[in-house]
Amino acid sequence: MEATTLFTLSFLFLSFTANRVDASHHGISIVDDHQPLEVLDSSGNKLQKGEYYYIQPLLALPFLYSAAIVPVIYRPGTTWLQLEIEKFFFEITGLPVAFTPVASDSEDDSIRVSTDLHIQFSEDEMSSSVFGETPVWKVDGIEPFVTLGGAYEDKSSWFKIENASEVDDRTYKLVSSLGRNVGITNRAFGTKRLALVHKPLLFVFFHVKEAPAPTASIGNF
Repeated sequence: MEATTLFTLSFLFLSFTANRVDASHHGISIVDDHQPLEVLDSSGNKLQKGEYYYIQPLLALPFLYSAAIVPVIYRPGTTWLQLEIEKFFFEITGLPVAFTPVASDSEDDSIRVSTDLHIQFSEDEMSSSVFGETPVWKVDGIEPFVTLGGAYEDKSSWFKIENASEVDDRTYKLVSSLGRNVGITNRAFGTKRLALVHKPLLFVFFHVKEAPAPTASIGNF
């Protein structure tokens, strides 16, 4: 009898330790530890499907300068994503984006690291009649650049969010479906475009309802 009881308790203990308790929402649920971690915004809240966020580059910039990712029309039907650095007396934010996992789970509204997802600008902020393409991000060209005009079923429109700091759990980088980092390529006249490069551009995410903090200084630009 004692052996049976001891075996039962050991089984329950192992089953419990194989999972963790997540009480971040109403009620308590058991969550698999092997599931990728949730992506956090600048306030430490979990990124959610259907919500919009500003992608804020982390750069070392002079005083009163700030940076943002903005769409720029190169030619009709081709819109690059460009890193704009301007001198302002207030923070520029660019346009908000939403993240949608490729394999959508109706029971999980969180955006998680190392998970294929789509990135797209708010359709309320963009007009397809002006840009001539969908607001979904994709990888395009030989360089290759990050542009608009993506499609959900196309793997060139799939990205992943990965942790980029062992110290700060709110600093991330973007990775393409091929595993290459999204960073900056310098073009003529000082233009800086998003492209797949060796050195990643680091980001934090701000919910649209929250005012961005000043651009962080973490390295040379």
